[in-house]
Amino acid sequence: MSEIQCNFNSSSVLSAVMAPVLALECIVGLVGNGFALFIFCFHIRSWKSNTIFLLCLVIADFLLLVNLPFRVDYYVHDQTWNYGSEACKANLFMLSTNRTASIFFLTVIALNRYVKVVWPHHSLSQASAKSAVQVSAGLWVLILLINVPFLCIKSDILYSSSNSCVSFTVNNTDHSTAQSLHHILTGVELFLPLGIILFCTFSIIFTVRRRNLGKQAGARRTVLVLGVVCAVYFFCFLPIIIFSLASLLAFQLRNCHALRLCADLFQGSLAFTYLTSTLDPVLYCFSCPSFLHQSKMVLCKRDWWTGKKDNQEGDDSSSSKPNRQVARGDAGTLQD
Repeated sequence: MSEIQCNFNSSSVLSAVMAPVLALECIVGLVGNGFALFIFCFHIRSWKSNTIFLLCLVIADFLLLVNLPFRVDYYVHDQTWNYGSEACKANLFMLSTNRTASIFFLTVIALNRYVKVVWPHHSLSQASAKSAVQVSAGLWVLILLINVPFLCIKSDILYSSSNSCVSFTVNNTDHSTAQSLHHILTGVELFLPLGIILFCTFSIIFTVRRRNLGKQAGARRTVLVLGVVCAVYFFCFLPIIIFSLASLLAFQLRNCHALRLCADLFQGSLAFTYLTSTLDPVLYCFSCPSFLHQSKMVLCKRDWWTGKKDNQEGDDSSSSKPNRQVARGDAGTLQD
């Protein structure tokens, strides 16, 4: 089939929408994940497998958000990259790597819940925090390997003569093997975790109903956590899947108008993938009772409006023991 060449001009509408949206996501996300990182590092006493995976998710989100201001600058200057080709590649690599990490650790959290509910007596259900650290380290290595092809893509493909800086192009006839491999791996990392998350969710719901566990708080929390994971995944990653496939279809049909529209929608859908880093702190509250408890303790220690300490702080000596028990009250397998 003959190749097509469509003339793409930067969309002023896309730039006008993406710049403030990404800036808002960056600010809110940094505040939420910065606070979450503070809680995990300085206030969580009981470390379990679920807590380790949540911490890795916080780190991935935080690293993604730190790189987001460069994308804001890119859209503020009407999709013009001002930092050179190598910086473009590094920025896109960091965004892609940490987006992959967010997807992987969302999936691991779902699998962890699945094992604890469906196979509560299996050795995997009793995995220690040390084992979780080893699994997390292995996943980080795999995540880096998946995104290594990104570093092998020619800089002039990502960073064109028009000073654009994009990772996904369907209008370029000079596709490299590394770029094609990156696109394939991106598709796999989007679809495979989606299937795993859906499998875990429906298996847990079926198990809870079959064992009549619906009245247990731990079981209800588990179903809620999986519901939040599914909602975050569908809302944040489904648009990019749809518009990437639509862009490839338009390219195959050699329809420049449709390709231009789908390419803009694809670029716009990237804002949804970054949004997951802003929404994940909500997941921490549902998934980790000790995180929620410690967050309340930190926020209630001081009256933020007047700067005065909470009146109840003087009662800490009498309530510290129950508070510690609550913080460690998630020892059950369903509540971990």
